[in-house]
Amino acid sequence: MRFGTLAAALAATLLATGAARAGPADNSLRWASDSEPANILPYYNNVREGVVLSYLAWDAPIYRDPASGEYRPHLAESFKLIDDTTIELKMRPGVVAHNGETIDANDVAQTVNAMLDPANKVIAFNRISWLKGAEAVDDRTVRLTMAKPFGPWQEYLTTLAILPGDLLKSEGVEALARAPVGTGPYRVAELSPGRQIVLERFDKYFGGAKGAASIDKLVFRRIPERNTQMAELMTGGLDWIWRLQPDQARNLKGRRGIRVVSGETIRIFYIGLDAAGRTGREKNPLTDLRVRRAINHAIDRPGIVRNLVGEGAQVLNTPCHPEQFGCTQEGITKYDYDPAKAKALLAEAGYGDGFDITITAYRERPWVEAIIGNLRAVGIRARLNWVQADTFSGDTRAGKVEMGFGSWGSTSLYDVAAITTYFFGKTPDDQARDDVVAQALHAGDAATDPAKRQELYAPAIRRITEQAFWVPLWTFPLTYAMNEKLDFTPSADEVPRFFNSRWKQ
Repeated sequence: MRFGTLAAALAATLLATGAARAGPADNSLRWASDSEPANILPYYNNVREGVVLSYLAWDAPIYRDPASGEYRPHLAESFKLIDDTTIELKMRPGVVAHNGETIDANDVAQTVNAMLDPANKVIAFNRISWLKGAEAVDDRTVRLTMAKPFGPWQEYLTTLAILPGDLLKSEGVEALARAPVGTGPYRVAELSPGRQIVLERFDKYFGGAKGAASIDKLVFRRIPERNTQMAELMTGGLDWIWRLQPDQARNLKGRRGIRVVSGETIRIFYIGLDAAGRTGREKNPLTDLRVRRAINHAIDRPGIVRNLVGEGAQVLNTPCHPEQFGCTQEGITKYDYDPAKAKALLAEAGYGDGFDITITAYRERPWVEAIIGNLRAVGIRARLNWVQADTFSGDTRAGKVEMGFGSWGSTSLYDVAAITTYFFGKTPDDQARDDVVAQALHAGDAATDPAKRQELYAPAIRRITEQAFWVPLWTFPLTYAMNEKLDFTPSADEVPRFFNSRWKQ
């Protein structure tokens, strides 16, 4: 990043904000990111910022401790399997939603059944699709029925955000999206799409495994330009930013009043390929295995990681993060950077003169442009279609994306079911639609014995790599920059837990 570009952004920010200070003075925290959910309800977006807001304003029956990985009771006081497909939850008494409504077993049942209703058109279906229904036994006891035996049920209960059932029934999903109500440590005080989202500490919060928040107010803003984010951080308009590129982190390190930290995540980057021919393109080159393998060989993943992604990132060879349960690294097909081999494969497939194709993306443009350069070097003339995150997701599901540069954080779930099944299990996001892979993945999901699950997942992951249905790119370490007085600890699930942060005295 050129100093002049940052200097211009800094000057513009000073004029616009008058260098107004955020942070400790009024016990608020102002943070920014480059994306925002069109709908902040947990079941209606797939962007990371939506996941973060879900943790801040809503709660789930159980909570995974980010340090120990332990599953701890949260909205539920206890949880257990009573048979292969039934989970029983004993709900914590006295939990109050932001609108004053008491939350009990009936709200859990109403949330599950409403989100399973096709009429409500849930987007984040992975949060709920593993369930078949729910029934309240009494005010404190609810039983969840799984669609089939599901090994990672505890992990998935950590993202089953509970909505106020009476409000959901009387007002409906659309009204609740306009005036969101949850049970979390923060309540939504202002929802101004495109401008800001303001969360205020909820004084009647029950605490649970998350604990009570210390900071009074959180202000979120979408700021697409990283230079502008950095300038506002330096002038005090922001307290916290993330996703810094290596040169940006170097620029901020050592600056007075700013702390830069990095942390591992389970987020990965990938390129989805229209292997099943869903786009309807005549003579679609991506339905040819040789072309898909050529694309894998054409991209200089080590070079892009070294020069752009930064320290801590690792080249990825599988359609899942190696730290996720079931993500075997044994017996997989790896694709080294080999432009000559890529050209030979293209010629063998009848594309010696290359071909034109569109790559759709919504984030990390410099990385995408580097990939486009690699592809063009072997004759694949890729054009960039730059869109918003929601458009990317919608177009992929509609079968309109030929090549899609995407990122996936698995909704912070440490399980193959949250990523590989999501993208290859005959779901709306599945661009391969391979019967063998889908059957193996669903069999792994249904097994409850951990060793059996790993055994069942392995052939699916090996076939995905052998058939080059995807281009796994790299893992993604996060670099954060913040006001040095902010007590903040990164977590590998990529959820900034601002309810655990505080201002140092």
